[in-house]
Amino acid sequence: MQESTRSALSAPDARVTTDTLFSTDSKIQVWLEIEVALAKSQAELGMIPQEAAEEIARKGRMEFIDREALLKDIEITRAPIVSLVRFLAEACEGTAGEYVHWGATTQNIMQTAEVLLVRKAHVQLLQGLAGCLEALACQSESGANVVMAGRTQRRHALPITFGFKAAIWIDELLRHEERLRTAEPRVFTLVFGGAVGAMHSFGEQGEALSRNLAERLALNCFDVPSRAVNDHLVEYVLLLALLASTCGKIAHELFDLMSEEIGEVHENLGDAVIGSSTMPQKVNPKLSINVIALASQLRSQVNLALEAGHVSHEGDAASSRILYSVMDSACPLAIEMLAELEELLVGLRLVPERMRSNLELTGGMINCENVMMTLARKGLGRQSAHDVVHESALEAARSNRNVGAVLSENPLVRSTVSPDEIKSMLDPASHLGESVKLALKLAGRARAGAEMVRHRISSDE
Repeated sequence: MQESTRSALSAPDARVTTDTLFSTDSKIQVWLEIEVALAKSQAELGMIPQEAAEEIARKGRMEFIDREALLKDIEITRAPIVSLVRFLAEACEGTAGEYVHWGATTQNIMQTAEVLLVRKAHVQLLQGLAGCLEALACQSESGANVVMAGRTQRRHALPITFGFKAAIWIDELLRHEERLRTAEPRVFTLVFGGAVGAMHSFGEQGEALSRNLAERLALNCFDVPSRAVNDHLVEYVLLLALLASTCGKIAHELFDLMSEEIGEVHENLGDAVIGSSTMPQKVNPKLSINVIALASQLRSQVNLALEAGHVSHEGDAASSRILYSVMDSACPLAIEMLAELEELLVGLRLVPERMRSNLELTGGMINCENVMMTLARKGLGRQSAHDVVHESALEAARSNRNVGAVLSENPLVRSTVSPDEIKSMLDPASHLGESVKLALKLAGRARAGAEMVRHRISSDE
C-alpha cells in the first residue's frame, strides 16, 4: 500500500533557511529523496523488486554517501545525477543498486527537485506575506483617522487618511495571496516522463508511475510530462515579480514620505543606527531602501525566466540551467523582501502633525472639490460650481491668499453658502469620503487573510 502523502504546502524541513535551501547539499538530499520515492513507486507497481526498493530507501541518505568524493566525481562527469546514481548504487547491498534511477533521466530528477525546493520556499513566502498583512492591519487601524494629503501626479488631490493608504496596499497584497494560492496546483507539478517525456522506459506503466510518484511527493502531474515543459515554474517567477512590484511600490512611497520636505512617516530604527560615516546628523531610511533594492532584483529575473521558456524540441539543458538559476535566486529574494517589508511596516511611525501642516500648504485648496459639490447640490449645478471654484482657486494662487477668503468674496458663492459653511467645507477632515470605513474594513480583511494563510500552512504540516 502506498505511503500517505502530504499536501502541497507541507514539507519535512519547510522552515529551512533560504541561505541553505537551494545549496548544493540541500539539492543532493532532495535528489536522493526523489530516487527513493521513485524506487518505492516502481516497486509498488511491480516494475522493480520490493527488496531492491527497500534497500535503496535504506541507503538513500547523505550519511551513506561520501560527500567530498561525490562532489569531486561531479566535477569530472559534469553530470550530477549520473554521479549521484553511481554512488547510491554502490552504497546499496546485493543487486539493489542495479535498480536505482530505473528508466529516469537527469532532468526528471533535477526539475522535480527544483519544484520541491520551491514548494518549501513557498511556505516561507506565505508566512512572510501573512506577517506583512498583519502589520498593515495594525497600520490601517491606527491610521484610520489620521488625516493626510492624498496625492496624484505627486500633487495634492483630496484629503484621505493614512489608514486608507494602508488599505490600498492590503487589497493589493490579498490579490497576490490569491494568485499564489490558485497557482499552487499548476506550479507544484511533477514532470517525470523519461528522456523526452513519452515514458519510453516504463512500458505501458508510464502514466501509472507518473501519477503514483506525483501522489507520493504530494505533487500534481501533467498529462504529457515533456522535458520541454517549464511554463509552470516560469509562471511562479512572474507571480513573484508582480508581488515585488507591489512591495517595491509600498517601500518607495514610504521612502518618499520620509524626506525632510514631507516628513510624514519615519522608520523607527533606534538610536544606535548610523546614517552616514561623514554626516553625523543623517538618519537615513534603511528598511525601505532594502525592500526597493530586493524588489528590483527580483523583478529583473523575469526576462531570464521567459528566456528559459524557449526550450528547443523535446528539451535542452541550456533552458533548464537558466531556469534553475532563476528559481534559486528569485525565491530567496522574495522571502527576504517580505521579511524586510514586514519589519518596515511593524516599525513604521506616523507623524500626524506634519501631515496636518502639509495639508495646509495649499491654503484649503485640497478641499475645493467639497466646495464645488456642495455648491452644485445647493442649486448652482455641477459645471457652474466647477467654474466658480476654479476661478477662485486661480485667484487665490495668483494673490497668495487663502482660497476660502476668495470664495467668500464671490457674490454667487455668498448667495449660496455662508462664510462659516465655506470654512467648514475647507476643513480636510470634513471630506474624507469612505477613507475611515475602508481602512477599518481592510484591516479586518488583512487579519482574516493572514489567519487563513497560517491555518493552511499549519493544517498541512
